[in-house]
Amino acid sequence: MSEEILARLQQIQGHALKIQAALQSQPQPGEGRASDPRGCVAVVVDPDGLPSRIDVWTGWQRHVAAEELGSLVVRLYGEVAAQAMQAWSESFDLDAWRSRAEAARADGQEDAGLPPLAQAPAFGSPRDLLTLTEEALKALKATRDQAAAPPVTATGWDGERAVSITLTPGGLQGCTINPRWALRHGASAINAALREALREARAAIEEHAARRRAQAQGLDDLAREALATLARFQAVHNSPEEG
Repeated sequence: MSEEILARLQQIQGHALKIQAALQSQPQPGEGRASDPRGCVAVVVDPDGLPSRIDVWTGWQRHVAAEELGSLVVRLYGEVAAQAMQAWSESFDLDAWRSRAEAARADGQEDAGLPPLAQAPAFGSPRDLLTLTEEALKALKATRDQAAAPPVTATGWDGERAVSITLTPGGLQGCTINPRWALRHGASAINAALREALREARAAIEEHAARRRAQAQGLDDLAREALATLARFQAVHNSPEEG
């Protein structure tokens, strides 16, 4: 592999990092809140798009049938999530992002004097080629299996299994509240059950997200080590002592 190709790989990585920085400089989604007009239920959505709090207010029985309480939660979540997304999209400065992205692209095209890849601190350390190949194959298989897996869902329950919350990484998918149980208990008991179910579901989703971040970091490290290994081979190949 020529030094020009290795330098180009370094350019690509630097360009990608600048594009990522441009995106991260934009305002991030904020917290959203909504309640139904009758004042029976309120839902709070965090910046990640997941419900962070669900409250049922005292006197809800006068306005909502117990059988409809769970579906009302889901409907309110949909409204607040849509409002939060619209507010974020309106705050996103597309022209500024394009300007920074174009500047990053221009920098990458003009930077012809990059240091040799093996000297670039952004890349990892060289590895044994056989070990590196085995890890790369494992990572590719894990990525393929993950793509074929069904969407991740997590359902949390309260201790009495009267209330459930179902989440995906994208948001709330379902809420069930046993109507007979709800009619026998006050709003405070329902809210406690909702908090417990939501906490359990969020913990499962956050655990999944942590695994995904660890996998992504592993792939990034593997790519860095692969490029460093290629650079080492290039340096050996060009060494005057070779042969």
